[in-house]
Amino acid sequence: MNDNEKKIKALKEENPFTSSSVGDPWEDKYPDVRSINERAFKEIAQLIDQKTKSPSLPCAGLVFGEVGSGKTHLVGRILKYGRQTDFPFSFAYVQPIEDTEQTYRYLLREVIVNLCYPINPSSDVTQLDIILERIFKEVSEQSSQTFRNSGIRRLKNLKIRGLNEWRTEFRDSSVPQFLSSSFKDLSRMVRDVMRKGPLSPEEIEKRAISFIRVKFPDIPKAFLKVLFQYQSPDKRSAAMEWLRGAAIDDEDAALLQVPSRLRYSPSLSEQESRNILNYLGVLLLHYGQPLVICFDRLENYDTDEKIRSLGKMVEFLVDKVKAMLPLVFVRGQQWEEKFTKKLNQQVITRLRTNEFQLKGCNDNQALGIVRTRLASVYGNPKFGIRNPNLQKEDDLSPFDKEKLTSTFKMRLHSPRQVIMLANQRLKQILYPDAEPVEAVFPLDKLQDEFEHQYTLIRADFNRYQPDRSRLKRALELYLRHNSPESGFELESLSQSEDKYVDIRCRIRAAAQTSEVSHLDAVFIIDTELNNSYVRASVKRGIDFLEKDGNGKAFYIRDARCAIPPPPKWKVTNEMLGKFREIGGKFISLEEAQAARWYALALLNYAVKEGDVTIVEANNRTRPVSQEELAAFVQEKIHNSRACPNFQHISEILRGQRGQGREEGRQSERATDNGPTDNGPTDNGPTRQLELATDNGPTDNGPTRQLELATDNGPTRQWELATDNGPTDNGTTRQLELATDQGTNGQRTNKAVGTGNGQRTKGQRTNIPTDNGPTDN
Repeated sequence: MNDNEKKIKALKEENPFTSSSVGDPWEDKYPDVRSINERAFKEIAQLIDQKTKSPSLPCAGLVFGEVGSGKTHLVGRILKYGRQTDFPFSFAYVQPIEDTEQTYRYLLREVIVNLCYPINPSSDVTQLDIILERIFKEVSEQSSQTFRNSGIRRLKNLKIRGLNEWRTEFRDSSVPQFLSSSFKDLSRMVRDVMRKGPLSPEEIEKRAISFIRVKFPDIPKAFLKVLFQYQSPDKRSAAMEWLRGAAIDDEDAALLQVPSRLRYSPSLSEQESRNILNYLGVLLLHYGQPLVICFDRLENYDTDEKIRSLGKMVEFLVDKVKAMLPLVFVRGQQWEEKFTKKLNQQVITRLRTNEFQLKGCNDNQALGIVRTRLASVYGNPKFGIRNPNLQKEDDLSPFDKEKLTSTFKMRLHSPRQVIMLANQRLKQILYPDAEPVEAVFPLDKLQDEFEHQYTLIRADFNRYQPDRSRLKRALELYLRHNSPESGFELESLSQSEDKYVDIRCRIRAAAQTSEVSHLDAVFIIDTELNNSYVRASVKRGIDFLEKDGNGKAFYIRDARCAIPPPPKWKVTNEMLGKFREIGGKFISLEEAQAARWYALALLNYAVKEGDVTIVEANNRTRPVSQEELAAFVQEKIHNSRACPNFQHISEILRGQRGQGREEGRQSERATDNGPTDNGPTDNGPTRQLELATDNGPTDNGPTRQLELATDNGPTRQWELATDNGPTDNGTTRQLELATDQGTNGQRTNKAVGTGNGQRTKGQRTNIPTDNGPTDN
């Protein structure tokens, strides 16, 4: 196989033009074409350099660019500029805010998440590590200088003693006595040096706190203590949670030796977040490490409250916090129509003082985009291309350079249009026998973008920390745009005034009996890690169900925010057991499912910003509309088996999985990549799950249930699914069974079939089937 054949094979495996949206600037996948928007970048870099030299200078920047002009790509170029210059400044990319009641908490969280993200894929070093290294370096140098000064003073004293008293001491003493006395101080000093040696991490931390507090007495000891413990591997996670303003549990608070914030009011939490941002600003100012904060996708600031929230953040960063530079990226028409009418004049003036304009690219720049994207594939060693010719200006294979040039010379194109046109041409080259497609259908484009975003999230899941607001956005999209085949109709959906409850809705559900009924439902999304908050959230669900016996209550968590099993959080686990007993539905989003929820939320951001575009039959591009996104959710998400948690919610809302309290626990089942609950498993009532086949109930009788005894608790019953109908003839049934390890409530998947039926304590193994009915 020659190189040209290898290139075709490589492009079929990895198409570099599939996605035209950058999405996240931290994903540095494709090379940069420096000449595109070069003037704007140089002006922004000059502003950053000025801020680096004078961190206390109050300033901001406003970047104008239309759809597809490369706003997010320019953000990535700023980040790359920092990487290439050994990070003379820090960087943060802020996605759109959802909850305006948590403006400063959200800003702090986004800043800390960025500061704690590895600056290079090949290293675990973060921007916060760089800042701490500078602090410790100064502390060490100061300690060394102090010790050196002490030694010099001692030597001087010894020298003075020798000069002034040498004659007297020599005259009055014997030679041995004189030598012993003369070198006594020198010996003591040497012992001091040997004894002290290198400073331990604890000693450096202690000295660093004292050193910083002498310089900046307004910075509290608690903040410094947590900041310096970030470098300790066993404390790093807890330190990150505390630094981003979250309330932590008592165990982590004791580990860090700081307040847990469990009883902080919302207003106090907001003030605490402002304070931490201020403390960071003081340190960044002192160590010459200003923070560039980029606000992007402003189309998603779709309410007056969100726009005012943006104004509050910008004004705070410019006027109150030291060494922070906000850059706002926005479409020109959007700025004039929305933001100039809602932001106060002071914020507008701050931003418009430094304006930058993005433009389209000419034919040479367009060819450069195609060339660099091809090079990203050809240069991959796994494809074995011996001579990729990455440096040749005319190497655009498999494209015809003359045809591409002719297309791009007709008019200026945005970078996104170039990528989309290249994608369309490449598909024609790679699959010449396929029927020509004159236009890309919006739903297909949205599906591609959704899967692309999902892949990015799965590849670096830690980059996307548990986020209540984005889970809420995904759930709201799913509920609002349910398909006609879903079996229920959404009559109303509203945001709850209760801070523990996210969504309230009224459902018109068509039950299996064809009777139409109305029911109310509440959704509680919780990513907190402190006991009191979790307990209060579960209590809201219990209160709702006790008040409305026919209602549905859902408690949803990112599985990374696991609830500690008993004996920890004993009362909380008991409340969670009661919540399930009276009909509550607990859904724990394992990684694959959480990634799909986050991907849907981020896809919504991209569509609202106009970042998802299609090429129509006339070779013109247009953004996908919100109505087309709604159709995508109806057709692709509601009917996708890849999103079992969403389907699970639909089944419950349409009355398919249990009715009220008596069958409340029937709805819990394992998904294909993890269980949907991780609470207590040994002290609650019997759990039941329905038995279903691919072609309906068995024997035309009632639902069958498989009884499974626990080690030391009541009987459990789990869903038993067959692949091809009844199994009364003794055929093995395959069961995806969530087991627990002992009594800690952590379940894992086990495939259960026929076998010897033996079980060991704390672990479930094979369970045999019988040759008769399983109704019992």
